[in-house]
Amino acid sequence: MNKLFTICALMVFSAVFSQMPSLDVENQKKHPVTLQEAKIETKILGNLATTTATYTFYNSGSRILEGKLTLPLPEGVSVSGYALDINGKLRDAVPVPKERAKEVFESLEKRNIDPGIIEKVDGNNFRTRIYPIPAQGSRTIKITYHQELKDFASDYQYLLTFANGTVSIPKFNLKVLINESLTAPKITENPDGSFAFEKIGNQWFAEISKENFTPNENLKIIIPKVNLSSKVLLQKTSDDKFYFAASVAVDFPVKEKTKSQKIAIIWDNSFSGSKRNRQKELDFLDAFFASNKDISVSFVLLNNVLEKTEEFTVSGGNWSALKNRIVDLKYDGGTDFGALKEVSGIEEYLLFSDGISNFGDLTIKFKKPLNSIVSTPTSDFNLLKLLASQSGGNFINLNELNTQSALKAYNKQPVTFLGFKENAKIEELFPNVGTVVNEPVNIFGIAAPNLGKLTALFAVGTKKYEVPVDFTTAVKVDNWPIAQFWAQRKINDLELNSTQNRDEIRNLSEQFGVVSKNTSLIVLDDVNDYVRYGITPPQELLAEYNKIVSRNKKEILEKRKNLLSKSFNITRELVTWWNSEYKPAEKKQYPKISNQSLGSNKDQVQDDAVYNTENERSARSEGKITLIEVESTEEYMKDFQNLQSSELIYQKYLENRSKYEKQVTYYFDISKLLFRKGDKVLSLKVLSTLAELDLENEELYKTISYLLKQRGNYEKELWITQKILEWRPFDSQSHRDYALALIDNKRPQEALDVYKSMLYQEYSDEVSIRDNGIEEILIMEINNILSQNKNVDASKIDDRLKANLPVDIRVVINWNKDNTDIDLWVTDPRGEDCSYSHKSTEIGGRLSNDFTQGFGPEQFLLKKAIKGKYKIKTNFFGERQNMLSGPTTIMAEVYLYYSDGRQERKIAVFQSQKVNKRESDSKILIGEFEF
Repeated sequence: MNKLFTICALMVFSAVFSQMPSLDVENQKKHPVTLQEAKIETKILGNLATTTATYTFYNSGSRILEGKLTLPLPEGVSVSGYALDINGKLRDAVPVPKERAKEVFESLEKRNIDPGIIEKVDGNNFRTRIYPIPAQGSRTIKITYHQELKDFASDYQYLLTFANGTVSIPKFNLKVLINESLTAPKITENPDGSFAFEKIGNQWFAEISKENFTPNENLKIIIPKVNLSSKVLLQKTSDDKFYFAASVAVDFPVKEKTKSQKIAIIWDNSFSGSKRNRQKELDFLDAFFASNKDISVSFVLLNNVLEKTEEFTVSGGNWSALKNRIVDLKYDGGTDFGALKEVSGIEEYLLFSDGISNFGDLTIKFKKPLNSIVSTPTSDFNLLKLLASQSGGNFINLNELNTQSALKAYNKQPVTFLGFKENAKIEELFPNVGTVVNEPVNIFGIAAPNLGKLTALFAVGTKKYEVPVDFTTAVKVDNWPIAQFWAQRKINDLELNSTQNRDEIRNLSEQFGVVSKNTSLIVLDDVNDYVRYGITPPQELLAEYNKIVSRNKKEILEKRKNLLSKSFNITRELVTWWNSEYKPAEKKQYPKISNQSLGSNKDQVQDDAVYNTENERSARSEGKITLIEVESTEEYMKDFQNLQSSELIYQKYLENRSKYEKQVTYYFDISKLLFRKGDKVLSLKVLSTLAELDLENEELYKTISYLLKQRGNYEKELWITQKILEWRPFDSQSHRDYALALIDNKRPQEALDVYKSMLYQEYSDEVSIRDNGIEEILIMEINNILSQNKNVDASKIDDRLKANLPVDIRVVINWNKDNTDIDLWVTDPRGEDCSYSHKSTEIGGRLSNDFTQGFGPEQFLLKKAIKGKYKIKTNFFGERQNMLSGPTTIMAEVYLYYSDGRQERKIAVFQSQKVNKRESDSKILIGEFEF
């Protein structure tokens, strides 16, 4: 049988509030991909800005690479434009539902076609995937985003950060245009001394073009306000109405809130907490305690659990004991906002976190004010805002505020927008009436023409204020994207409850081309692919697209199949197999397979038992499962071999972590070691850290779910598999993993419903081919639910899928990576191997289809076991290399007496070793049955 062996390198771009993406190429000694050219253009009107950044990356290596760039954007900002070069010309992306974009991208990638997508992942982070970046070739992308500039006294501030760039850029161009500013803008930070503004008509213009350029500083521009009155911009809608953006000048007296005597500080010390700007956080607390000199503090740590509360007393502003505790903190584990609880007796909370909860969902609504304090650009601003606004607290963004401004924001009573005084013909007003607003106050909406002079209402505490907004002097700016600003503001508001507002967010995102949690932007190479996948192309291809659709849509439209009809056939095939009698010939010799070297476990493995024909059909004896622990061969394990206690192991893990920070095997191996030592708490903390290594990475999450299942942590297994299903509903394996987690959580009826929907769901042609044969595994699992749970409602399951199929032995292997080929081998007591090249054995052993491209699974069944010893092995035939998620993780579920009253399961979870050879001795022995 032909086997596929795929090597795919992944390069990871990381940009932290930076216009210059820095490259990190995993597992490569040299960086084969470099930023060849950067062009940045910004247009500013009032306090609204649009930035377009165009990057060209060059691959000097000899292999095709897939690119991934993760770009954090400021609070309230979203990507609203994306383009990728196709045949040397930039092609604009179009909006598509997020999971659909990912499905199409991966389907085309399998055909070696070059799509590109940009999607929103956890927090306010945007990820673009580009394939391929050709060897000795380049790819260009263009990203556009809109933002509302921050208000500082009588000025607005625009900032481009270049993250202290040290890499020279061969071609660099920076251009800024400022409209209708009467006073010259001031450049307070200059990436190059020659960057300066000149007046051209009614615009201020600045531009530099450099070769082999390294920015010396960030770009910070101070723009004086045109005047202190309100200003309105209009853009016509498709009917007689207008989108409007009203910049409202407010100057309310600051009212400070009452000081609290007892507060709680919730400090996120998960692994990602180490990436926050802790100096800014400590500076804020210095100022806070200078202002709140005598106060009681309950201090509680949040990671994958909420740890025990510690009590501190601050007297005369001296908070040194608490400060030392914070300075000495270790950062580890995932983040579970589902663990948050209220602390009794406190008046107010201060939460220090990035707001990205990757190990549980927020479930609490705080009754006392909670102030969210954020110091990293990669944060989930919306979640932190939600926590603050729901409880009456303040949201404080230390990325944009200095210490004193942050303390002022904390101390003041929030300003609430109450709408317009007049009964104006205004629709879709944002911010919503009754919500807290920050300066600058920009009001967006849809309005009829000729609104006249209106009055905006605000409240600070019990005091109300009126601000005139004159629509008679509104300026029509049809060439300015007011509609996208409005849509972005509405989406930000809806994403505070993204699950509930999912459909509305998606509709808005698709209509206005704004990337959201539910909608991505995609670029395809060929117009026929737009037709095939039912995606409306950009304007340049629309005429050709419509022509093809009208001519032969049926021939080109994407083929999609469900699993149902094939499942009927496989059920009949399984029943025929189960009812067959197997009488092997006596004393037949089979070629032996040499054993995998097992290191310290070698003594656990005994020689193959000799088959005795007298016992072939004797009464069944009790079977026994023995799983072999697959030991890690990583060099770092030598540092742990003489450590006996879990505390010493954990300390050594923290001590060494900086060397292996992005190495998945490190967390995997140490978590397993701690679990074997009996420390479930520390083992889970280390395991959950895997969720912090990347955003929305299903391969890392599958690894986590396998170990959670093995250890019986079924509640968290369910949460993890549900997340993967949200990201990848187009994969049958995502549904199956979730259904199996439901079974583990004793929810068989819901699991049965998932299996049913899985059979009826339609899958893409590529996925159908990849997963050919998975029906056999699903039929066994559906019927196992029916046999083990007599009270479930099976009426919705077609009778043609029902069969009583108890077996003595069942083995299923699953793995966490696509484009991967792993083989299951089972050797019976006679020495006969059941494998991809020999799927049926003389004693009735049966192996399912060989999965060479996907996630598996592969299954071995034996109805009646003969006496003797059975060996279970896996072989790594081919796997994706150089991925952030590390080597492939395999989970083997091993059953005795599957689907009868004595069912027993054991689970092995392990990772591929560094060297994967194709010779027979590369097989890994993972377990044995003995009858």
